[in-house]
Amino acid sequence: MKRRELAMMYFPMKREAEARRILSRWIYRCPELVEELKKISSTFYKRRELSNKEVKLIIQYLGDP
Repeated sequence: MKRRELAMMYFPMKREAEARRILSRWIYRCPELVEELKKISSTFYKRRELSNKEVKLIIQYLGDP
């Protein structure tokens, strides 16, 4: 899943770029989530495409979109 798709699921009323920024802020304000994501992939913050494991972790920590 693309990062922008997940962001738009969480923030459907926002513009795409704004939704991505907000989702990134939410992720980085949760240090436990960031650590788990880094365990899966050290380049998590650079990629646009998220793996299924990464999406599941984000939903687990941030709740359903």
